[in-house]
Amino acid sequence: MAIQYFAKVTANDHEVFQRTVKHYPASSYSDWHLREAARMAEWRARRHTIKMVAITPKEFADHCTRTGKPSDIITFKAFLIDKAGF
Repeated sequence: MAIQYFAKVTANDHEVFQRTVKHYPASSYSDWHLREAARMAEWRARRHTIKMVAITPKEFADHCTRTGKPSDIITFKAFLIDKAGF
């Protein structure tokens, strides 16, 4: 059984990520939240475990600065896995 990682962010943080993370979803928080819930349901139907990872704009920006990695959606998703303790 695989684990799928999803970002747990507030509405305010979602707006900040839209401005600071390249290719972060441009939809409203409520639309993004609904789409993520649908994606989670699909993964659960495939018997995957869902793990929510709380993330803030500051800790992501600090990570990018510390590692020298770009502030983009690929780094964002990789950071979720790293932060989850994998």
